[in-house]
Amino acid sequence: MKVLGLISGGKDSFYNLMQCVANGHTIVALGNLHPRPQDKKDELDSYMYQTVGHDVIHLYEECLQVPLYRQTIRGTPIEQGSDYVKTEMDETEDLYELLHSVKAKHPDLQAVSVGAILSNYQRIRVENVCARLGLVALAYLWQRDQEELLHEMAQAGVNAVLIKIAAMGLKKQHLGQSIGDMFPHLCKMNQEFDLHICGEGGEYETITLDCPLFKKKIVVDESEIVIHSDDAFAQVAYLRFKQLHLEEKSEDDLDRSWMSDMNLDPVWEADSITLPIQDIVAAKLASITAPEAPSSGHHRTVSGGDPEDLCHSKFTTHSSPLVCAIGGTTAYDNLLVHGKRHMSTAEETTACLQNVQDKLGKMGLSWTEVVFMQVFVTNMSDFGVVNGAYKAFFGINPPPRACVGANLPAPCRIQVSCTAIRNNVKGVKPRQTLHVQGMSYWAPANIGPYSQATEYANHSFIAGQIGMIPSTLDLPVPTSLALETSWSLRNLLQIATNRHCDLVKRTSLCIAYVSNPNHFEAVTAAWNHIANKDKPAPVLAICVSSLPKGAQVEWQVMLHHGKVYAEKKALAASEDDGNDTDDDDMYKLEKRALHPTILTLCHEPSGPTSGAWKSTTQSWFLAPLLNVLSVVDVPKESMSSMFSSLALESDGEVAHESVLSLVVLKDMMAMMIQAVDRILESHKCPKLGPGVEDGWKGVVGMTLYYQDALVGKKDVKALRKSFEGLLEAFLGSASSVAVTFVPVLAIAGNGVLALTAHAVGKTPTVPGLLQQYH
Repeated sequence: MKVLGLISGGKDSFYNLMQCVANGHTIVALGNLHPRPQDKKDELDSYMYQTVGHDVIHLYEECLQVPLYRQTIRGTPIEQGSDYVKTEMDETEDLYELLHSVKAKHPDLQAVSVGAILSNYQRIRVENVCARLGLVALAYLWQRDQEELLHEMAQAGVNAVLIKIAAMGLKKQHLGQSIGDMFPHLCKMNQEFDLHICGEGGEYETITLDCPLFKKKIVVDESEIVIHSDDAFAQVAYLRFKQLHLEEKSEDDLDRSWMSDMNLDPVWEADSITLPIQDIVAAKLASITAPEAPSSGHHRTVSGGDPEDLCHSKFTTHSSPLVCAIGGTTAYDNLLVHGKRHMSTAEETTACLQNVQDKLGKMGLSWTEVVFMQVFVTNMSDFGVVNGAYKAFFGINPPPRACVGANLPAPCRIQVSCTAIRNNVKGVKPRQTLHVQGMSYWAPANIGPYSQATEYANHSFIAGQIGMIPSTLDLPVPTSLALETSWSLRNLLQIATNRHCDLVKRTSLCIAYVSNPNHFEAVTAAWNHIANKDKPAPVLAICVSSLPKGAQVEWQVMLHHGKVYAEKKALAASEDDGNDTDDDDMYKLEKRALHPTILTLCHEPSGPTSGAWKSTTQSWFLAPLLNVLSVVDVPKESMSSMFSSLALESDGEVAHESVLSLVVLKDMMAMMIQAVDRILESHKCPKLGPGVEDGWKGVVGMTLYYQDALVGKKDVKALRKSFEGLLEAFLGSASSVAVTFVPVLAIAGNGVLALTAHAVGKTPTVPGLLQQYH
């Protein structure tokens, strides 16, 4: 891509430019923001820009021999929140003016290089401006380990010297010293005073005198030290350059072999966890000696669909004071309003999202309160068109989502369901959204209309992760399930770690989507490698018709973070019971509060045409949400005896398909709902303890995945009605659940049906746990 280098003069901005070039991008211009001449200041009080040393910047145009564009900083940091929206006279708008003018002069400009390492404040604002101008932010230093990174910079030939110091352990004599010479001291200060080794806490600033990109280097002839604050503990001082000149570099210094030594694959902690996954997946794939053709691998469109059939579901929404949900919604939910039966894909997406928006409005909700969305599309080749219409409904932080292919009943091409948590709930910390749009080595950028994660009500909802390589946003080439699985789980770990969530111990639900049922065993083995062995979370593996970018696997997880009890203060159940609730006691209480359960129900054959099957139901209560997964699996030897043959007319001809009878399917669904009922009953606990006291009234949403090849084409409507009828018997008329139906190609473990359910419970208190368990 054609890149503008956003430079401050510091080490980070130039080393990131080196990373851009090493990744195949081309620098076409430089950009810088500087104080107004009339301010007569060496440094401004800016949250966004390094301005100390700004009198050096003009030399970089000749050093790199590309145009330099500069913009005066007229604004101030007005909008200082964790998110940014366009704000008049904010200093961020000066960056917009700079990039807007550069793009006018360089219409082929595609990206902006930014040296952000840890500053969300800076990253969010640069990404905001880039998004408004249709540019991509390239931030290859984002989230890098600072000790490794600074050492790497020095070794790569970045000659940057300290131009300002403002931290304990740094003195005026350190000014003018190179990062290579300062590296041991900075590491020592990190150990003693927790100083950021790369200066991300404002401990010091640098100015770059030379790097491998320069055709000429800067030589300091004369400088002076200015003491800004002579504090005994943390002196603040900076260098003022009085005379500089440029010096030609030798041919040896201009050698471009430095690129071969660049680290384009930094090692993260997640890599050590996921590294064995490639071998695990490869071994499982090699063990499949004679892969069976997917029994339902055809892309079937359910015929006979009438939009009117999709408008009358009894269970479309659930509203509560905390968690709300909207079940599977299509463009045809409200034909009276959106009337057209034959729409373009873009029109259908807009109508579908408008229906979701209308349902949110009726519950007193807005898009900003949605924490996760599931998007199912019939044809993944429509992905770009769907995104184009989809993004019009969202602002700066769209909710995370999982997008997968599904053989939706005709004429539907898109179905959306979502979960929302109300804003400003008493006692619940404000929501946080992770929406990183800059390309880096950290994790895939979310340039599309969704965020990586939303964190609220003790849970993190993470967007579906496929095996993209973060620095390119491409899948591995050549195609490899082993590499895709490793990359996708590695990316998932990176996001979880950023949110301070423990993917191993705090996953409350995991869904693995694959595009080939022969991959079930491999991806399940990969997940088991990193999963909690003592208290495994519910895991569902299903095969769908397609995944974004032609991926072979996608992970959708919900994570719990923080304590599983409400009170951080250690309290004993009574004054004289002898329990002190020290750290060990609190750990034990936390383990007991997790409440994982597994329930197995079996159906024995009652005749020659009634096969055997069983439902396995798992649950994990990580307050305030109880997640339940129930799967009905049928042994292969029982499957054939349960089929019924239906005659279907297709284009004047009679065809036959072998499907499960509605009676059998209804029995299976009844068993699953009964299992959920027993799980809910088992989670009714004392007032102070954990539990779902409201039973079925606390159930927010349910999703029924059914293997569509085993359901008659004309039976889909009856399947939905049967499930709703069974559910109604447990719910009664006092409550409602948001229900979603999803046709899939296969379910792991000989599964025919799978049901997920989410219920809202109470966060247990320490006294309650002591009362219950001591």
